[in-house]
Amino acid sequence: MYGLASILPEPYYTQVERIWDKLENCCGLTSIRETPYPHFSWQIAHSYPDKLFEIAVSELSKRISPFRVRTAGLGIFGSVTPVIYIAVVKDPQLTELHRQIWERLAQIAVEPSPYYHPNYWMPHITLAYDDVTPLNIGTVMQTLAFEGYNWEMWIDNLTMIWAAERTDKTTGIAGATIRRYPLLGTIEGI
Repeated sequence: MYGLASILPEPYYTQVERIWDKLENCCGLTSIRETPYPHFSWQIAHSYPDKLFEIAVSELSKRISPFRVRTAGLGIFGSVTPVIYIAVVKDPQLTELHRQIWERLAQIAVEPSPYYHPNYWMPHITLAYDDVTPLNIGTVMQTLAFEGYNWEMWIDNLTMIWAAERTDKTTGIAGATIRRYPLLGTIEGI
């Protein structure tokens, strides 16, 4: 799977890594390391044609300037394998920006995930997934519940992330940033 995301800036990048470390040490959760970059995603697809993706994201990054996002507490996407996350506030500016990104990339995406369609997109920073179970969810939530997650940060990039199906035996890394595109536009969030 491939995804267009925005990597979090410091100090939030490190804060999320510390949360992942805490969940690994306290609860034995390690699945998050499959995509080991604190981020939120704009679109996920099975793949994108390389050259067309490069053109599309280069165009987008030249139009969009760095913009501010806020987070607002913890959330859970309930399912057989729940996802625990920090919610990113979906304000009108972020919603419009996502719509523009989605529409541009939907033209070239191979099997885009419907969860990221503008009608369903819930921007979030994933803290735990895949190894959250009925036996450990209470401990996971107890570990996370008494922290503050009301952050405000400037986002300055669009980044292609490849989520590996297995760990690279040489590096031990399970996901790899393919390309980072700095936001160079002159109008905030557009």
